[in-house]
Amino acid sequence: MLPGCRSVISQDSGALADILIREGHALEFGAFALEARSTPGHTDGCLTYVLSDRTMAFTGDALLIRGCGRTDFQQGSPETLYHSVHEKIFTLPGDCLIYPAHDYTGQTVSTVEEERTLNPRLTQSCEAFVQLMNKLNLPQPKKIDIAVPANLKCGIQDVET
Repeated sequence: MLPGCRSVISQDSGALADILIREGHALEFGAFALEARSTPGHTDGCLTYVLSDRTMAFTGDALLIRGCGRTDFQQGSPETLYHSVHEKIFTLPGDCLIYPAHDYTGQTVSTVEEERTLNPRLTQSCEAFVQLMNKLNLPQPKKIDIAVPANLKCGIQDVET
Protein backbone atom coordinates (compact mmCIF):
# COMPACT_ATOMS: atom_id res chain seq x y z
CA MET A 1 0.00 0.00 0.00
CA LEU A 2 2.84 2.37 0.82
CA PRO A 3 5.95 1.60 -1.25
CA GLY A 4 9.05 1.29 0.94
CA CYS A 5 7.07 1.41 4.18
CA ARG A 6 7.28 -1.62 6.48
CA SER A 7 5.12 -2.39 9.48
CA VAL A 8 6.68 -3.12 12.89
CA ILE A 9 5.00 -4.68 15.92
CA SER A 10 5.82 -6.64 19.03
CA GLN A 11 6.36 -10.35 18.53
CA ASP A 12 4.32 -10.84 21.72
CA SER A 13 1.25 -9.18 20.18
CA GLY A 14 0.31 -12.12 18.00
CA ALA A 15 -0.21 -9.68 15.13
CA LEU A 16 1.08 -9.81 11.58
CA ALA A 17 3.72 -7.33 10.45
CA ASP A 18 6.77 -7.05 8.21
CA ILE A 19 9.07 -6.83 11.24
CA LEU A 20 8.39 -8.50 14.60
CA ILE A 21 10.43 -7.12 17.49
CA ARG A 22 11.00 -7.81 21.19
CA GLU A 23 12.54 -6.22 24.28
CA GLY A 24 15.88 -4.59 23.48
CA HIS A 25 15.40 -4.33 19.71
CA ALA A 26 16.75 -1.06 18.30
CA LEU A 27 14.95 0.67 15.46
CA GLU A 28 17.56 2.85 13.79
CA PHE A 29 16.80 5.90 11.68
CA GLY A 30 19.39 8.49 10.66
CA ALA A 31 21.58 9.33 13.65
CA PHE A 32 18.94 8.07 16.10
CA ALA A 33 17.63 4.80 17.47
CA LEU A 34 14.60 3.78 19.47
CA GLU A 35 15.02 0.98 21.99
CA ALA A 36 11.97 -1.25 22.40
CA ARG A 37 10.99 -1.95 26.00
CA SER A 38 8.33 -4.55 26.64
CA THR A 39 5.57 -2.91 28.71
CA PRO A 40 2.68 -5.40 28.74
CA GLY A 41 -0.40 -5.03 30.87
CA HIS A 42 -2.76 -3.13 28.58
CA THR A 43 -2.09 -5.88 26.03
CA ASP A 44 0.64 -8.55 25.83
CA GLY A 45 2.26 -6.74 22.92
CA CYS A 46 2.61 -3.24 24.35
CA LEU A 47 6.00 -1.65 23.77
CA THR A 48 7.51 1.61 24.91
CA TYR A 49 10.07 3.12 22.53
CA VAL A 50 12.90 5.02 24.22
CA LEU A 51 15.13 7.39 22.24
CA SER A 52 18.79 6.35 22.45
CA ASP A 53 19.78 9.41 24.52
CA ARG A 54 16.87 8.70 26.96
CA THR A 55 15.34 12.17 26.47
CA MET A 56 12.04 10.88 25.05
CA ALA A 57 9.83 7.82 25.41
CA PHE A 58 6.79 6.88 23.36
CA THR A 59 4.63 4.90 25.76
CA GLY A 60 1.69 3.79 23.64
CA ASP A 61 -1.28 2.92 25.87
CA ALA A 62 0.78 1.64 28.81
CA LEU A 63 1.30 5.09 30.34
CA LEU A 64 -0.99 7.98 29.52
CA ILE A 65 -0.81 11.50 30.92
CA ARG A 66 -2.20 11.17 34.46
CA GLY A 67 -3.58 7.74 33.60
CA CYS A 68 -2.88 4.44 31.90
CA GLY A 69 -4.43 2.04 29.44
CA ARG A 70 -7.34 -0.10 30.54
CA THR A 71 -6.62 -3.67 31.56
CA ASP A 72 -9.98 -5.38 31.20
CA PHE A 73 -9.65 -6.89 27.70
CA GLN A 74 -7.05 -8.01 25.10
CA GLN A 75 -4.84 -9.91 27.59
CA GLY A 76 -4.90 -6.99 30.03
CA SER A 77 -3.50 -7.40 33.53
CA PRO A 78 -3.39 -4.57 36.10
CA GLU A 79 -0.56 -6.17 38.07
CA THR A 80 1.52 -6.66 34.93
CA LEU A 81 0.86 -3.09 33.78
CA TYR A 82 1.84 -1.66 37.17
CA HIS A 83 5.17 -3.50 37.12
CA SER A 84 5.81 -2.61 33.47
CA VAL A 85 5.39 1.10 34.10
CA HIS A 86 7.35 1.14 37.35
CA GLU A 87 10.22 -1.02 36.07
CA LYS A 88 10.53 0.05 32.42
CA ILE A 89 9.30 3.67 32.28
CA PHE A 90 9.56 5.19 35.77
CA THR A 91 13.23 4.12 35.87
CA LEU A 92 14.05 6.57 33.06
CA PRO A 93 15.48 10.01 33.97
CA GLY A 94 12.91 12.32 35.54
CA ASP A 95 13.21 14.88 32.75
CA CYS A 96 12.60 12.27 30.02
CA LEU A 97 9.65 13.46 27.92
CA ILE A 98 6.71 11.06 27.76
CA TYR A 99 4.58 10.91 24.62
CA PRO A 100 1.53 8.65 25.01
CA ALA A 101 -0.40 7.14 22.10
CA HIS A 102 -3.31 9.49 22.77
CA ASP A 103 -4.88 11.75 25.36
CA TYR A 104 -8.55 12.47 25.89
CA THR A 105 -7.95 16.02 27.19
CA GLY A 106 -5.64 17.39 24.48
CA GLN A 107 -2.36 17.06 26.37
CA THR A 108 0.50 15.74 24.26
CA VAL A 109 3.54 15.46 26.52
CA SER A 110 4.51 14.90 30.14
CA THR A 111 7.71 13.85 31.92
CA VAL A 112 8.69 10.76 33.83
CA GLU A 113 8.94 12.80 37.04
CA GLU A 114 5.47 14.33 36.56
CA GLU A 115 3.90 10.91 36.07
CA ARG A 116 5.91 9.34 38.93
CA THR A 117 4.58 11.97 41.31
CA LEU A 118 1.23 13.11 39.87
CA ASN A 119 -0.34 10.13 38.11
CA PRO A 120 -3.35 9.35 40.34
CA ARG A 121 -3.40 5.68 39.37
CA LEU A 122 0.28 4.82 39.35
CA THR A 123 1.34 6.64 42.52
CA GLN A 124 -0.62 4.06 44.51
CA SER A 125 0.66 0.73 45.77
CA CYS A 126 0.41 -2.20 43.37
CA GLU A 127 -2.41 -3.71 45.44
CA ALA A 128 -4.42 -0.46 45.40
CA PHE A 129 -3.80 -0.04 41.65
CA VAL A 130 -5.05 -3.58 40.92
CA GLN A 131 -8.18 -2.98 43.00
CA LEU A 132 -8.85 0.35 41.25
CA MET A 133 -8.38 -1.08 37.75
CA ASN A 134 -10.56 -4.10 38.51
CA LYS A 135 -13.40 -1.83 39.64
CA LEU A 136 -13.44 0.62 36.69
CA ASN A 137 -16.35 -1.16 34.95
CA LEU A 138 -15.72 0.66 31.67
CA PRO A 139 -18.02 0.03 28.71
CA GLN A 140 -16.54 -1.89 25.79
CA PRO A 141 -15.19 0.46 23.10
CA LYS A 142 -17.84 1.01 20.42
CA LYS A 143 -15.75 -0.36 17.54
CA ILE A 144 -13.77 -3.04 19.39
CA ASP A 145 -15.00 -5.78 17.04
CA ILE A 146 -13.50 -3.87 14.11
CA ALA A 147 -10.42 -2.46 15.85
CA VAL A 148 -8.97 -5.67 17.30
CA PRO A 149 -8.89 -7.60 14.00
CA ALA A 150 -7.40 -4.52 12.29
CA ASN A 151 -4.77 -4.24 15.03
CA LEU A 152 -3.79 -7.85 14.45
CA LYS A 153 -2.99 -6.93 10.84
CA CYS A 154 -1.27 -3.63 11.73
CA GLY A 155 -4.30 -1.85 10.27
CA ILE A 156 -3.66 -3.14 6.76
CA GLN A 157 -6.78 -4.62 5.22
CA ASP A 158 -6.73 -7.40 2.67
CA VAL A 159 -6.34 -5.65 -0.66
CA GLU A 160 -5.93 -7.32 -4.01
CA THR A 161 -3.00 -5.94 -5.96
